[in-house]
Amino acid sequence: MTQQNLFGEPPAQATSGQDARKPGQPLLHTWFFALRPAIEDARRIRAFAETLLSSHGVSGKRIDAERLHITLELVGNDVHDDLVDAACRAADAVSFPVMEARFEAAMTFSGPSGPLVLLGGEGLDEVRGLRMALGCAMADRGFAPPRAYEPHMTLCYDEKHRLGRTRIEPVGFQVREFALVKSYFGFSRHEVLRTWQLVG
Repeated sequence: MTQQNLFGEPPAQATSGQDARKPGQPLLHTWFFALRPAIEDARRIRAFAETLLSSHGVSGKRIDAERLHITLELVGNDVHDDLVDAACRAADAVSFPVMEARFEAAMTFSGPSGPLVLLGGEGLDEVRGLRMALGCAMADRGFAPPRAYEPHMTLCYDEKHRLGRTRIEPVGFQVREFALVKSYFGFSRHEVLRTWQLVG
């Protein structure tokens, strides 16, 4: 799917920056919008992932079922409450139907940590549509979301065993809501702060 230049420059009243840390200060928290499978679906995908990774000799650290997700948009790192509030107001303006998210491939993304992810084509088009709606609503409130977007679900990190793009038996889940998540850096912990229901 061709990426579009969806988001222009932020308006003059925009909140500047998405990182409130002082220079040299360590990262503590990250806020982002995400799609999270229901726990039954998450466990099913986690079991699927274990079979897939083991069959390809991938031995890196697995992501727990409770943290499996598809990131929609980053709010920021160690941001102030007013920026989180602005992001919530943007999410309040989004109306989108219940959908299916379906993955059809797996591969290792570039990067030293070796993130191995699930990807999809048409099966993730509705996810792209929701991300577009949320990104536009955030842009109206002063955010500048990245223009490029590849929806994916990270399964594990393995620096040594890397997988080229590989077709898989389709696997996915029904999406009924999206969430604002606070990630605690270095603690493998996600806290769901608020959710927004999809329509229908």
